[in-house]
Amino acid sequence: MNKVIMKQVAGLFTAVAAVLATVTAQAGFFPPAAGSPGSTAVPADDAGIEAWADAYTDYQPGLAVDAEFQTPEKSVGEAGNSDGTNSGYTFDIVSLGRGGSITLTFATPVVDGVGYDFAIFENSFSDTFLELATVEVSSDGINFVQFPAMSLTASPVNGFGTVYASDVEQIAGKYRGGFGTPFDLAILDGNPLLDVNHVTHIRLTDIVGDGTVPNDISLQVVADWAGLTVAELPGFVVDATNAAPGVIYDPYPTSGSAGFDLDAVAALNQLTTVLVDIQPGDSNNEVNPDSTGTMAVAVLTTDTGSGEAVTFDATDIDPASIKFSFADAAPVGGASNTDVDGDTDPDASFDFNIQDTGLTCDDTSATITGETFSGVPFSGSDFVTPIDCDSDGCH
Repeated sequence: MNKVIMKQVAGLFTAVAAVLATVTAQAGFFPPAAGSPGSTAVPADDAGIEAWADAYTDYQPGLAVDAEFQTPEKSVGEAGNSDGTNSGYTFDIVSLGRGGSITLTFATPVVDGVGYDFAIFENSFSDTFLELATVEVSSDGINFVQFPAMSLTASPVNGFGTVYASDVEQIAGKYRGGFGTPFDLAILDGNPLLDVNHVTHIRLTDIVGDGTVPNDISLQVVADWAGLTVAELPGFVVDATNAAPGVIYDPYPTSGSAGFDLDAVAALNQLTTVLVDIQPGDSNNEVNPDSTGTMAVAVLTTDTGSGEAVTFDATDIDPASIKFSFADAAPVGGASNTDVDGDTDPDASFDFNIQDTGLTCDDTSATITGETFSGVPFSGSDFVTPIDCDSDGCH
């Protein structure tokens, strides 16, 4: 997807310009601290935040974390305000402890949309005291895929030492409290264990800063992040990457609330739920699973101004992205843009070969998924009524 190239190359060279302008020898080539030119930090009040994590699971506190900081409920909901008391970015947190972990979940999946897709908020009191965590995502809560964690921090960091934001990338904790570290699911697109348009679980694991956690940085990983080939990487990027250590360092040892302190996780792109009408004109939505004919499925155009839940232009749907039912059936031909529901707005109707859908006599509903030409993933379901299911051989 071109969005990775456009976004990451801009971030890469803006960060480099910031380094040259400040002549900070220790700073690397990744986007810099919140408030600096080229920073990718997401403010907690950013208008692009669509939702906050709904729940947590599998909290496994590590070493050196006091009981008062082991309240995982504080990781759910709005940054700095998980329980409605406005505790602030510093104390509205759960500490992972050394090597600890937690998984945050979303009832409405996070998707690979336009720009960054989610952001993770830590509670650091400064731009350089950065406690870090690796980030994994899952579409089923079972199989997790990790973002390659990259660090240019060359040597161990003491308990009150310095880590620069421009030295780390694709690692949670890059920015100070009140500013989220963003992640782009497009980086992981193509992994067979993950559906980047249906991410429901985000797992964080504290990076123990003593050099026991491997560094994923390499020329290929940096090139993939930047949307370039290895041959296109600037020379100073190549040199810095080749000089990076094989492990990741952050402040160590710390105690009391050791390790990564999670404030919140925000969704920047969530799956759009659309209205669907199976077999338009048939109030019973009847389908004969044994038929060798076709069936129609319409996705409706909706508008919040008319009292509907979302604004969605069905005429912007890319027919090539459409998948229907459990068999991920593709439509026969393109979309028919007609007013299906009688509200004068054009909807999008698709025909499917019934035998391609995999529908059976036991099915009571079916789902259609796809993406608009403007890059918005969507999903919608409707009930279905199988008919003629008493015939011999009905599948």
